[in-house]
Amino acid sequence: MKKALSEVIQCDRCGEELATLGERLECLSCGHSIPLQGAVPIFTPPPKGIQPSEKLVRGPDVGTPWRQANWRFLDGQISSLPDEALILDVGAGRGDFADLFQERNYLALDVYPYPEVDIVCDLTQTNPFREGSFDAILLMNVLEHVYDTHALLSRLAKMLKNGGTLLVAIPFMVKMHQVPIDFVRYTHFALERLGREDGLEVESLEGYYDPVFFLGEGVGNLKWSVLPTIRGARHYAGRALLGGIQVLNQALQRVVGPGVTQPPSKMRSLAPTGYQIVYRKN
Repeated sequence: MKKALSEVIQCDRCGEELATLGERLECLSCGHSIPLQGAVPIFTPPPKGIQPSEKLVRGPDVGTPWRQANWRFLDGQISSLPDEALILDVGAGRGDFADLFQERNYLALDVYPYPEVDIVCDLTQTNPFREGSFDAILLMNVLEHVYDTHALLSRLAKMLKNGGTLLVAIPFMVKMHQVPIDFVRYTHFALERLGREDGLEVESLEGYYDPVFFLGEGVGNLKWSVLPTIRGARHYAGRALLGGIQVLNQALQRVVGPGVTQPPSKMRSLAPTGYQIVYRKN
């Protein structure tokens, strides 16, 4: 178990010290036992029906435009933190952003025991962390998978140090994924209110807007979902038309260029791919 983790966790039942005893952690006060998988404590069992994520290569120029925007957002925010800052990545999964933290004091948490995580825990069910432990907490494309949003945000606010930041990326106009645990899409109005209600002030909130990408997504849906249901001459006519639209979409992408990241107040369109928010605990 990482030293940084051992310094900030406690018994999630009584809040007292934990000791390592063989293949488990045990509370020195109430006797509560937490299994270890290797060096990883398992505070909650993985959700039933979860489809584990595959390991994918991520980077500033790799993946969907939304994921690339997330990388740039997170890179900018992390680079502004002090070198000694303790960072918790909630819903870290397969370590999509792990390359940004190689020289950082970093802990990865998920509800599933991926090889890349340091602790397995569903923070809406229990909290093994001491209050005021972290300088920064990340929720990168995670909040849409949380049914009880208030329970999570309230808990994370307590885990942050005063002045600490909660960095969030959450999709808006993005298809369902990791079903059946994909629950919500929030507007920026809701995201501002959610933060305030849980003791977090919005320091910045921006949307990522890429309408040409949506056009391509719509064409893909027609090609793979609608076109196979059409038979005869209509099928071949639709196939030809979609092929032409795809070519035009690619040309339009080159002309228009990549999407833009802007505050919603500066955009006529209120349909972003997603939002990127910096909440601060004051």
